Amino acid sequence: MPDWSLPHNCILVAGASGSGKTTYCQCFLLNRSLEQACNPAPAAVTFVFDYKLEFSQRLGIPAVGTVRECEAALASRWVVFNPFVMFRSEEGKEAPERRAFAWFCSWVYDVAKRGPGRKVFHCDEAHNFLPTRSDMLPAYFSRILREGRAEDLEVLLSTQFPKDYARIVRSSVTEWVMFNTVERDELDAVRPYFPGVDRAAQLRPGEFLAVNRHSGAELAGRVF
Repeated sequence: MPDWSLPHNCILVAGASGSGKTTYCQCFLLNRSLEQACNPAPAAVTFVFDYKLEFSQRLGIPAVGTVRECEAALASRWVVFNPFVMFRSEEGKEAPERRAFAWFCSWVYDVAKRGPGRKVFHCDEAHNFLPTRSDMLPAYFSRILREGRAEDLEVLLSTQFPKDYARIVRSSVTEWVMFNTVERDELDAVRPYFPGVDRAAQLRPGEFLAVNRHSGAELAGRVF
């Protein structure tokens, strides 16, 4: 049964290439220490939309690509999804990654409703599959972002370009984790939610600044 008393949790990790954001996301998903104020409980299931096939390669977790394989992977508590098995380029159709993202989001939400326990959905550069200049989100992603809390489903996003996420996504972020970012327009996109974001321009590789918008607490740390 949905539990609307659960907190909404959406983390967006941003920073330049090589700054440490991918390492941060991997440590978070693996439940390794990140000098966080609160170390979350291990997830009952972690869902990763691995369209670059980077996550499975880095961690040695086999990617799955069919409905049957996704269902079977639930027993391992990791579903790392390769979108190019079920979805391929076809003339006249939307890009396979976009169609796959829509299907995976819908499936993840349906799975999250099956039982209790913390779940996490992760996608790097998810803005590639979402409208960037609209205040309307596709229903399949809106359910994860806005209704997932009732099913104990958290969202972890990462990007080099926070400005490419629509305002409706940026305003839903509950925790910003900033690695080195120097571009003014990227900092401007984050500043309404993290007033101290300009300090990110001075960070060295591996260093991060995080702010929790629930509590207002800030944290400085490093991943390497």
